[in-house]
Amino acid sequence: MTLPPKAQIELFDSHRRLTVNPWLMTLSILAVGLLMLGAWMAFFYAPGEKVMGFVQKIFYFHVPAAWSMMLSAPVLAVGSITYLITRRDLWDRIADAGVELAILFGIMVIISGPLWARKAWGVFWVWDVRLTSTLVMVLTLVACKIVRSYSGPQSKTISAGLSILALLNAVFVWYAVDLWSGSHPPKLVQKLEPRMFATLWVCVGGFTLTYIALLWSRLRIGSLETAVERIHMKVTEAGLDN
Repeated sequence: MTLPPKAQIELFDSHRRLTVNPWLMTLSILAVGLLMLGAWMAFFYAPGEKVMGFVQKIFYFHVPAAWSMMLSAPVLAVGSITYLITRRDLWDRIADAGVELAILFGIMVIISGPLWARKAWGVFWVWDVRLTSTLVMVLTLVACKIVRSYSGPQSKTISAGLSILALLNAVFVWYAVDLWSGSHPPKLVQKLEPRMFATLWVCVGGFTLTYIALLWSRLRIGSLETAVERIHMKVTEAGLDN
């Protein structure tokens, strides 16, 4: 059943239908292809590191995951700040999608980092400034999702405020290595052997395309969730919820 244009705008903020998007499909296929190429290059093309050996291969997934996590910082910041100003659901959906993706890639960072650290430092975890601030950032973002589920009518506003706090933490994470000389390796991308350098950037490209495809897909899902919420509100207002 096709809704009239006015009803579509009331539910979806637009009269456009949520059909299968060929651009999103193409982007998703490119992302998968680049990820597969990056994995092949990491294990078969890039040379082994003399000190770390095979464990160093984690580098090609740990760094792109961290990059993708940091990509979410401006997304959730713009979404949160604009939502607080305009109170439009579209910006809340953007903020929420940014938070979810930051958690996803942040968990990848938190898992892959200790696996690498076990070989480098002899322990899975040390309370290094960057490691600790990254963990705090992920936990803050998890708090955003918890607040959104259990804080009632003001949940979106409180979640937006926590998201802005996470943005400030993200800035701290980015500059932590430059400001404090902890256990975490410094930024040495420019000093990589050429094949390592090429492999890293293929992996970063694959993760970036994957991030964009996931963000796009999550926004489309969010649009459907908003429509369901609005239908529920209309049903409740009409006294039909019983």
